[in-house]
Amino acid sequence: MNAKFWIAGVLSGIAMFIWGAASHMFFGWHDATYNSFRDEDKVMEVIAEEAPHSGIYIAPVAGSMNEGLTSEQRDKAMEEMWAKSAQGPNIFVSVRREGMSSMGAPMILDFLALVLMSFVMLWLLQTVPGLSFGGKVLFVLIAGTVGMALVQLEQWMWWSFSTTYVLVNIVDSALRWAVGGIVMAKMSK
Repeated sequence: MNAKFWIAGVLSGIAMFIWGAASHMFFGWHDATYNSFRDEDKVMEVIAEEAPHSGIYIAPVAGSMNEGLTSEQRDKAMEEMWAKSAQGPNIFVSVRREGMSSMGAPMILDFLALVLMSFVMLWLLQTVPGLSFGGKVLFVLIAGTVGMALVQLEQWMWWSFSTTYVLVNIVDSALRWAVGGIVMAKMSK
């Protein structure tokens, strides 16, 4: 892997980061997929009280994840969980108890992740010889989008992420990988 490889990875990471920033700040399509609570302060108060640490929480679980249950107790808890699940609501929420004072750290991590994924994609691209410029862009677009689509579709199936939310994220990812793919294809001539 020569210097051109490393430069291409960083430049495609930068290009994809810029696309992501523009997509979120100027298009509004991500914001259009979110809902808000009627009383946000009340919901935040309950979550602060009932979620003892940061992480992913789901409900109902009806104690089915408690340690030390006998198989009979676990079966009973699972039965109760499914009964509650049938009635709804079913909840999947990510809680960050410590709050977030700025977007600086997440943005840096996002950029680093995009550069890392660009290196991985460039490595994959090198394993397929003889692709034209368009073929390289298409390869990167498809490979990158398939990964995002798998994650998004599983969230849609299991946790009822809205269809619009899932489609916006898949399309946005495809556009992001197309931008990155153009940079990678130009740099790998």
